[in-house]
Amino acid sequence: MPTIAANGVNMPALGFGTFELDEATVEEILPHALELGYRHVDTAQIYRNEAAVGRAIKRVSVRREDLFITTKVWVDQYDPSAFIRSVQGSLKRLQTDYVDLLLLHWPVFGGNGMNPTLEALMRARRDGLTRHIGLSNFTIDQTEQAVAFCGEGQLATNQVEYHVYLGQDKLRRVLARHNLILTAYMPLAKARTVNDPVLWDIGEQYGKTAAQVALRWLVEQDRVAAIPATSNPHHASTNFDIFDFQLSEDDQARIAELDKKRRICKPEGLSPEWDD
Repeated sequence: MPTIAANGVNMPALGFGTFELDEATVEEILPHALELGYRHVDTAQIYRNEAAVGRAIKRVSVRREDLFITTKVWVDQYDPSAFIRSVQGSLKRLQTDYVDLLLLHWPVFGGNGMNPTLEALMRARRDGLTRHIGLSNFTIDQTEQAVAFCGEGQLATNQVEYHVYLGQDKLRRVLARHNLILTAYMPLAKARTVNDPVLWDIGEQYGKTAAQVALRWLVEQDRVAAIPATSNPHHASTNFDIFDFQLSEDDQARIAELDKKRRICKPEGLSPEWDD
C-alpha cells in the first residue's frame, strides 16, 4: 500500500471508510477489509460505529502500530470543556490508547470562533490521544485561518468530498502550499461513477471497472488519499485492486472533463459557503 508523507504523517493512500455503515455491517465487513490489506480505517463520533470498529479490529491479527485509525470530533463537542472528554470516549469505544489522526468534522463554531477548538485539538495531540491532527470540510479561507493559528507543519489533512464530478483544484493548490493531504470522501460519488460510460471505456483498456478508474484517478494525484466505503466484500476487494495500472495523460484529460461541480454532501446547518 503506497503511503503519502506530509507534515510528519505517513497516511496510506487508500483507506476503508465507514460512513453510513451500521455497527453490524462494520463488524462483518471491516475484518474482511483488513484481511485484504487495508490498513487505514476512517470513522467518526457521529457515525455511531466507533465501538464496532474497535471490536472488528480486535478480531484480526493486525498489530496496532500497523494500523492508521482516523476519527472525527462532532460539532457538539467543540467546546474546550467537552472536547478532550469526547476524544477519550472515542478511544474507549475504539479500544485503543490513541488514534493516528483526529479531525474536526465540520467548520461550525460558536461566538468565540474556531481558535479555542483548534487549541483543544492541539491539546489532544500534546496529551497523546492522537498522533496527528487535521480538518474536514474546511473551505480555503477556513483552512488558511486554521494553518495560521496552528502553525505551518502542524496539520496533516483536510478531508473533503472529492470525485470525478467535483473538482477541487483550488483547494488542492492551497493544501499543497501548506503540505497538507487532501483526503477524498465519497470518492465514488455515492456509486454514481459505477455506470459512467467514459470511465468504463477507459477501464476496458486496463481490464478495470469504472469505479477502479475513478479511485485510481484520485490516488495518482499528488497528496490525495481516498476512503471509499462499502458493505460489499467484492467491492472492498476491487476497490483495493487499483495499484497495478496507471492512467495515461489522455485518460486523465477525459476524466477531467467529467467535472461538473456536482456536490453531493451539503447538510443544512453544517455546510460552509463552499469555494467555487
